[in-house]
Amino acid sequence: MKLISKIKQNIFSLLTEIYVAVIVVIYPLIVDKTGFFKILECKYRYFVFIASTYIALMLILVIYNMIFDKDKLKESVKFGKVQLTILVFLLLNIISCILSPYFKDYNLLVGIGRGEGLISMFLYCFSFLLISMFGKFNKRYILYFVISSILISSICIIQYIGFNPFNMYQEGIGTHNVSFIGTIGNLDFVSAMYTIMLTLSVSVFIFLDTKKYIKILCLISTYFGFFIFEVLDVLSGAVGFALTLILVLPYIITNSKRLYRLLIIISTILLGYITNLILNPVYHYDKGRLTLDIQFNLIALILIILTAVIVFLAFILRKYVTYRLINKKIINYMFISMIIIACIGLIVMFFVDMPFGIFHEIHEIMHGKLNDEFGTYRMFLWKRSFMIFKEYPLIGTGPDSFTARFMDKYTQDIINLGELTLNDTAANVYLTMLVNIGILGLISYLVFVGLLLHKMIKKRNAFSTVFLTSIICFLIQDFFNLWTVIVTPVFFVLMAIGYISTYLDKEENVYEK
Repeated sequence: MKLISKIKQNIFSLLTEIYVAVIVVIYPLIVDKTGFFKILECKYRYFVFIASTYIALMLILVIYNMIFDKDKLKESVKFGKVQLTILVFLLLNIISCILSPYFKDYNLLVGIGRGEGLISMFLYCFSFLLISMFGKFNKRYILYFVISSILISSICIIQYIGFNPFNMYQEGIGTHNVSFIGTIGNLDFVSAMYTIMLTLSVSVFIFLDTKKYIKILCLISTYFGFFIFEVLDVLSGAVGFALTLILVLPYIITNSKRLYRLLIIISTILLGYITNLILNPVYHYDKGRLTLDIQFNLIALILIILTAVIVFLAFILRKYVTYRLINKKIINYMFISMIIIACIGLIVMFFVDMPFGIFHEIHEIMHGKLNDEFGTYRMFLWKRSFMIFKEYPLIGTGPDSFTARFMDKYTQDIINLGELTLNDTAANVYLTMLVNIGILGLISYLVFVGLLLHKMIKKRNAFSTVFLTSIICFLIQDFFNLWTVIVTPVFFVLMAIGYISTYLDKEENVYEK
């Protein structure tokens, strides 16, 4: 009877934790017999089923408690500005969908391009709403992300060295094609998932005083993940990782314990890169198979020595330096210095045309030369996205309607580039949103994210810091990537967990021993 009473008392948080575990750990691994060919459709079906089931069960419980136990319901609910703004964001998606000129001709409920129609938006928003309102933060949530990261990376590694679990590579997509990998699919989507999973694993290792087995799992996640990330070579993820590290660096290097841990993380990442160099997978087209052409070159030797030096420095730091946080003013001065350095860098790039790809492109852009090829043709998409946004500036033409608008106007421009391809996003989440749901929709989303980040910073504790870092990394890579139902459900769960983590005390930054 006590067990039943306890389950009844915590049924909201119990259902929420089950949903979180399924979306974070199980959902990324779900595939069907079609392999990579219809992975988006497969993920969409399962997400709709999982999220709808969770939302339906939670709403039934809400109605039941409204009838029989209103006081308990009032005690359980957490509703504030963040929840209000995500409801406004959802409402604007609904209005944009209903008033869309494409509503009669296209299925905007599902979406035209990526399955990011009104149904997905509803499920994203409501899952966040219910988790943030009724969820109770549990410290094992971080384990779900770390374990998921290890599982995803393990499958990627197995595929990368020549095997084909789940029959993902089928006729027409060979095992040597790293454009598709793991149970996520497109390498850009894998990179987006990694900005969540790897950033969180690294942050847990650096910022939390956890049990040893969690530290070890975080290092395994980092090693496996960055091994595969180096294979992916996706710029949006690299920019996300780099800028996030810059933002949190002052909080790390002013604390010797965190700096020691950062050095261990750096050495782990280097080990992943070294392993990749040594394994050297090569696909032999004449034999039709992939082999590991093991090598040990000078670069590998230099990196091994460098890694050994970093590990040695880390343990020296751990042994001889007192763990203390330097005055907060020092952190502020560091941020000011970083801003000054960034400004100097921009001034230099304005006057000096460097021969390196991205720096050359920045130089040209600063002089008003917006070449379509910049950013691997992202500039082609961004310029034209601004043009079509102006036609329906307030509420756009409905969620996931980008394809119809862009292809209707710019099919010939795409052909002129050399090959006709389907462009269903602006390769920038914020620009795509601007086209789909207009300036009002984009502003509502930015206000929602801004309020969420503000609350997490204001009520910051060690756990919320971990989730905050991961959220920021994903938001940065969104400038160069797109939402997809393969990854976005995990991001909304991440934001919701980040929100409820703010209810922990600031001192509550370690696992119970």
